[in-house]
Amino acid sequence: MRPIMLQGHTRALTQVKYNSDGDLLLTVAKDKVANLWYAHNGERVGTYEGHEGALWSIDCNKPTTLVVTGSADNTARLWHAETGKQLHVWEFPTAVKRVEFSRDDRHVLMVTEERM
Repeated sequence: MRPIMLQGHTRALTQVKYNSDGDLLLTVAKDKVANLWYAHNGERVGTYEGHEGALWSIDCNKPTTLVVTGSADNTARLWHAETGKQLHVWEFPTAVKRVEFSRDDRHVLMVTEERM
């Protein structure tokens, strides 16, 4: 095993995640950009751009056709994994701190920050 340096973010990483097959890596950071990488060589496949705040969380469905991101801009966004096209935006009153597909890929969990 050799280390791979991923150079695609300008601010601190907030989550790094493998897809279910282990051949792709997903990363998000405080720089408003989500990235998709080949796990075997660290080559960037693409980016998901559109958020206006730091990104806190990322996940993909099992076949890696959909990606979901959660952000400090009070939105969660659904993306087409291959093209990077934004498919849907959910808006919330506070930051989205965690997103995750259910085991059967039928639902997406979105955890928001509670504020008074």
